[in-house]
Amino acid sequence: MPIEISFRNDDRTLYGTLHDVSDVGVVLCPPHPLMGGSRYDERIVHLANEIVKQGISALCFDYGEYGKGIPEIGDVLSAISYLKKSKRYIGVLGYSFGAVVSSNAVSRTSVEINGLVTMSILGKVDKINADLSSNCKKLMINGKKDPVVPSNEFERLYSEANGDKECLVLDTDHFYGGVMSIVSKKVCEFFTTVLDQR
Repeated sequence: MPIEISFRNDDRTLYGTLHDVSDVGVVLCPPHPLMGGSRYDERIVHLANEIVKQGISALCFDYGEYGKGIPEIGDVLSAISYLKKSKRYIGVLGYSFGAVVSSNAVSRTSVEINGLVTMSILGKVDKINADLSSNCKKLMINGKKDPVVPSNEFERLYSEANGDKECLVLDTDHFYGGVMSIVSKKVCEFFTTVLDQR
């Protein structure tokens, strides 16, 4: 059963839902909070449920008060630190705005991140640029028909990303309608591999 939790990022109290099923886990970062992004985003919920079915814990959370990306990076760092207290290995997934802030958090954290999944990562959003300089393994997902992230922008970001990486490009738009089963299968395969470090 998922449990409701809270944790802190300096003076910000953050709220999340933790599906605690094992000693490895994934932090899932939602899309833009001013566009309805929250831990209840249907893509985030779908992915969390499928990840849990693979025996991997999942933490979905809400950002604190909107701050154009800068404090949200700290929110992701706090979520990573919270989950790491009880997990051997950690993965991170971000969707849209969440992909940009999570890419920055993964590049800055002192916690070893075993895998990063970005869905529809933008080159820049609000006051922050994507940062794919970390050496952790990466799975980058995008839609060919995405008007928010044009194919040439995604291709540039993928080419610039450091470390071992793979991509999944689907015939869909920014919202992944009709293809979430394909996305979740690939995401689960990725996290099952990178977090299985016995």
